[in-house]
Amino acid sequence: MGRRKIADIRKQEFAVAAFEVLSLYGMQGTTLQRVAEHTGASKASVLHYFSTKQNLIETALRRANGVLQQEALALMKMGTAPWERFYGIIEANFSPTTFLPKVANGWISMCAEVPHNPQFQRLQTAIFRRLDSNLRSALVETGASADEAKDAANTVSLLIDGLWLRCGLQIGGLDREDAIAQIETVVTERFGESAERKAARDKMRMLASAMTQGRAS
Repeated sequence: MGRRKIADIRKQEFAVAAFEVLSLYGMQGTTLQRVAEHTGASKASVLHYFSTKQNLIETALRRANGVLQQEALALMKMGTAPWERFYGIIEANFSPTTFLPKVANGWISMCAEVPHNPQFQRLQTAIFRRLDSNLRSALVETGASADEAKDAANTVSLLIDGLWLRCGLQIGGLDREDAIAQIETVVTERFGESAERKAARDKMRMLASAMTQGRAS
């Protein structure tokens, strides 16, 4: 049991390091040696847990997405009224702990490899489907029809992808408040102004902020 726990810790350390190296050097510049140096370990230590660079990077990407998904699920569970689950998803996707240029750069590096890498294709497809499913179910709860929810979820997910791309490519990144404002503009155009929606947005923002501060302390 103890050995397995230590192994899990080491794997997580290497996965975190791999994502940071990926953000700094891109896919081609990310090597097992650089990941090892980033953690102060030897290349042999990395190879003990990951036989190939691809396996390590895939683990790193799954872990990075898992952090976002855990926050999204936690916020969605806190939602008790229509629109709260939707804004829980939005807050998680633009969390101040993840919506950062260095994180966005890591995802951009991976996305560039998607057309050529079946494992990354499967990973990205799973991410797209999960976000679409979460958005659709949240929007249906607000009273939107299945067709309205499908169309709106597609629009919002495309906008989320575009904002993450801009965060990584724009010098200085993109402020999360500006990103969320873009989402809100689209949602208002589709569903109109609503005191209920505003209350849900404010509540989930407060809960997300408390969650972020709790992790930092």
